[in-house]
Amino acid sequence: MFQKKSSVKSAWNALRPGFSAIGFFSLILNVLMLAGPLYMLQVYDRVLTSQNLDTLIALSILLGGVFVVTGLLDLIRMRILGRLGARFELTIGAPILQSAIRRRVQDSPKAENPAADVNGLRDFISGPTLIAFFDAPWIPLYLGVLYMLHPYLGALGLAGALVLTIMALINNARSADVMQDASQARARSDSLFTASEQNAELVHSMGMTGDLARRWTALQHDAHHLKTRVADRIASFSVVSKTIRMALQSAMLGLGAALAVVGDATAGVMIAATILLSRALAPIDQLIGQWRTFLAARGSYKSLRTLSETYPQPEKRLSMPRPQISLHAAIAQAGPPLAKNATISGIGFALSAGDVVAVIGHSGSGKSTLARMLAGVWMPQRGAIRLDGTPMDKWEPEELGQLVGYLPQDVQLFDGTIRENIARFSTSIDDGKVLAAAMAADVHGLISGLPDGYATEIGSGFHLSGGQRQRIALARALYDDPFLLVLDEPNSDLDGQGELALRNAIRAASARGAITFVMTHRPSTLEAVNKVLTLGKGTQTGFGNKEDILRPRKPGEVAQKPASQLAARTPQPRMEKGAVQ
Repeated sequence: MFQKKSSVKSAWNALRPGFSAIGFFSLILNVLMLAGPLYMLQVYDRVLTSQNLDTLIALSILLGGVFVVTGLLDLIRMRILGRLGARFELTIGAPILQSAIRRRVQDSPKAENPAADVNGLRDFISGPTLIAFFDAPWIPLYLGVLYMLHPYLGALGLAGALVLTIMALINNARSADVMQDASQARARSDSLFTASEQNAELVHSMGMTGDLARRWTALQHDAHHLKTRVADRIASFSVVSKTIRMALQSAMLGLGAALAVVGDATAGVMIAATILLSRALAPIDQLIGQWRTFLAARGSYKSLRTLSETYPQPEKRLSMPRPQISLHAAIAQAGPPLAKNATISGIGFALSAGDVVAVIGHSGSGKSTLARMLAGVWMPQRGAIRLDGTPMDKWEPEELGQLVGYLPQDVQLFDGTIRENIARFSTSIDDGKVLAAAMAADVHGLISGLPDGYATEIGSGFHLSGGQRQRIALARALYDDPFLLVLDEPNSDLDGQGELALRNAIRAASARGAITFVMTHRPSTLEAVNKVLTLGKGTQTGFGNKEDILRPRKPGEVAQKPASQLAARTPQPRMEKGAVQ
């Protein structure tokens, strides 16, 4: 069962009290903005006619005080929005990261960049575009004052506001889809750029630089073509709206002058009406000019909400006791979560604490898929892997992760110190366990010889060889004595000393009761194992003691029984219906 409520929607709804405060400040600010037109009205209609300097001084002092208050309120409003943007980012950042990780595990990699979407929404909340949305509801206030000055002035202002609003809606309808296509095209080009940079050595050594650059340029060309279409449409609407607004201001001035000539208004009304119209149309003009920012923010919100709802935080499960006895596997069908065809099938075996299994087979036989199943990365579509009788999919993921030490083929270390990497970036690092894991992997001497020892920063320009990274990753897998070790080609980059350290680490884990799987092609690793599992074309072709599986066959001797018979002979608990994925 998964929580249905979107973390993004919840975080946005949590900003409503802050938005309410912004709305209140916007009301006061827009009311105070009437001081300017009223000042002009009084100056033209009273001060100039009465020639009274005392009245002018009093009005000017009053207007100055209003401007000070307006500036302070506007500053407070902007600061509140800045803090709301930061709160939103901090609230959804961790859930979005977790959802992105679940998406990467359960699905193929996507071109979208959730971090960029989060940053874009934060900037939208903190920026001037949202201010225009809060000012827009008070446009009727200015139109009402215009109508009070004269109905004709109010009618002209209303007509201008309606024309610009309709233009904004048309702008949205014509730009939204193209903007989304442009964002997706840009994401594809960014993905290629990042992949090329991350694999710079491969790209350079194999002469792929020019071809990839041309490929990236082609993707950029498509993205810029779409973005140019959006920019042209928005620019066209912006220019037209600006022209209409200037024409409306001139029309308002001319209408006010005509009313003053016939005696239905005063010169002060003419000037005040022009200023009021400018203020009334300003939010609409800002929205049209910032429409691309709004469309991008809306697209980011939609993308983040879809991500959080599609890959939500699973409900908290019951804590299970730490396994100590056995592992049973009965996998009828398994593969990547969204794969149409199974990658492995017919897998069945039973292991006890201390067993070490070598999983061998040709490339493409399913070793890495089985490794991911055993590590809890993926779950079988049909069947189950049980620890002390409990299916792995019934464990709390965080608790299961503490029981598993996984060393994948593609070793990745994270930005941070070696100490933090070995400790899996735990919030409460036990230095004793870090040292024990490093000693078990025989990497303590290597780390001690680095410039800053365990405090050496990875990812800050310091280079580690492939073998060094693999041995540090082995220490990370051994951290906190996991019950289940899954090592996928753990010696691919190791020298003789590293292989010896690996075998010693496997023997030590077996001695303390851990169950270890080693996916390997190298015969040297077989010295530390007591059982062998063979795979062929995704199916189990043999399982048993190392001596029985690997000993030479005599002429005419019957080969190892097929996987189906082995699975039937292997004692396993009955597969429950609830274990099917």
